[in-house]
Amino acid sequence: MNLTQKANERYAGLQNLRNEQRPDPVVTGNAQLDDLYIPRKGYPLFVAGAPHHGKSLFLKWLLTCWSERHQWKHFVYMGEEGSVDELILDFCELYVQKPARRVDWRGKEQDHMTDTEFEVAVRWVNDHFTFFDGDAVGDSGFTPDLFYATAADLQVDTTVIDPWNDVARDLRNVGGREDVWLTEELRKVRLHSAKHDRVDIICNHIAKLNADATTLGGKRYQKPALPQEWAGGQAWYRRAFTMLLVYRPPVDQIMREGEPIIQDGETWIINQKSKPKGTGRLGTAKLRLNRQTNHLEDI
Repeated sequence: MNLTQKANERYAGLQNLRNEQRPDPVVTGNAQLDDLYIPRKGYPLFVAGAPHHGKSLFLKWLLTCWSERHQWKHFVYMGEEGSVDELILDFCELYVQKPARRVDWRGKEQDHMTDTEFEVAVRWVNDHFTFFDGDAVGDSGFTPDLFYATAADLQVDTTVIDPWNDVARDLRNVGGREDVWLTEELRKVRLHSAKHDRVDIICNHIAKLNADATTLGGKRYQKPALPQEWAGGQAWYRRAFTMLLVYRPPVDQIMREGEPIIQDGETWIINQKSKPKGTGRLGTAKLRLNRQTNHLEDI
């Protein structure tokens, strides 16, 4: 086994890399976000956000965009979004940009999609999504190993575990230390992405929720969490390639002197770590949630 390498010995490979023609980037169509992050197969994506900041909705919209524009296929677990049937309806609504449900959450009749639109939407979701039914295995049986072993038999471009804290933790072999377990599991996620040429996505929570800032109007609010403040701490920052934080600033408030008033539905996507080269940059995309379509748009 040769463990040493010199540049001259790698010359042919260097020439290939220098002249490599990359395929067209996988984009959402939103200029701000596409300037901030472009997915690259073989590398995982970690997403986090505080409760009610729209991280799961962001992920559903992201997958929908990638499927509509690039025909990507996904294997999805979203345990906090209701049953698998409810999740399928969510993707139908994102595709048609119209409610699938005949009545809204208050029981009132709404302008829903037609039967034909619904049939087309179900076929589209069927073509692009496979869902992992966590209820079928129970809380103790839903492990990362089981999820990724199931994904290995599928021809998909991405996988999603949302939220990460739904997976069972076996700490017996790590002396009861969750930090050691997490570090090893995130390492394995990176290996799964590389081995299967996928973007494996994990959605995480924020560890500390502190409303320790004040707007110009005197309203207390929570500032965007730092990467080290994700639930599980430094392990995420060390193991990540790309870390996206989903953040909703306080509505109808001015956060700092000279800044505009925060709009209803305003959602910031903050790239907190960007690797490898060519997948994005550190920074913030300021978008607005269209509550009629659940799509994110430029402000």
